[in-house]
Amino acid sequence: MTRLMLAELAKLLDLQSKDLILLEADVRLKATLDEKARLDTDLEAARREAQVAQNRLEDGVKKREDVEVKIDSYRTIQEKRRSRLEVARGAREAQAVMTEVDMARQVLAKEEGEWVKVSEAVHDLERGLKAAEDRAAALQESQTAERERIEAEQAAIETERQAAKATRDASATQIEKTLKARYDRLRSARSVAVVVSLRGDACGACFTAVPRNRRTQIRAGLVFDNCEACGVILYAEESLG
Repeated sequence: MTRLMLAELAKLLDLQSKDLILLEADVRLKATLDEKARLDTDLEAARREAQVAQNRLEDGVKKREDVEVKIDSYRTIQEKRRSRLEVARGAREAQAVMTEVDMARQVLAKEEGEWVKVSEAVHDLERGLKAAEDRAAALQESQTAERERIEAEQAAIETERQAAKATRDASATQIEKTLKARYDRLRSARSVAVVVSLRGDACGACFTAVPRNRRTQIRAGLVFDNCEACGVILYAEESLG
């Protein structure tokens, strides 16, 4: 392999090693973000449960208030009927008013019974809301230490990644532009090594056989050739000495 080709190959392999370090940092960073997302999902579910309980309680309170309004209305009407009874003229009119009062009393009793049922349901909903809020608060508290660990780990990885990225970018500037563009195109499509050594007569990535004349050129350092099957840039490991 020519000295120039050998130098470019060394730079390319160095860049690739730094890209793989950067990739590994990205994988670890994603893992921490996934952990945080899992905690957020669990907490959000608990908070949604509390919100649902809150909405049900508000509906229950509104229903109780509606029943109270009806009861107040019936009581007002009942008072007016009693007043009419006091000034009723004759037994027939008094009987008619009494009949209305009795019927209204039954309706009122029914509504008061409904109010008791609704009030009991509201108390149950209040207890349900308190329990849901307590679960959400307990879950948030239980996540505190884990979140602190994840935040610290994320910060450390981001610092490490920033340093790795700076080192990688510095190395990238040392490579011939056409070769770097070729390398970058492959890197954009693959998350594994894209500069791979021959393995005997085959590509070291996909193990597809490489024609003899191309193997000869690669080993002689005449070309940076690609695998016809998977596209990786092939080189001969023995050429590195």
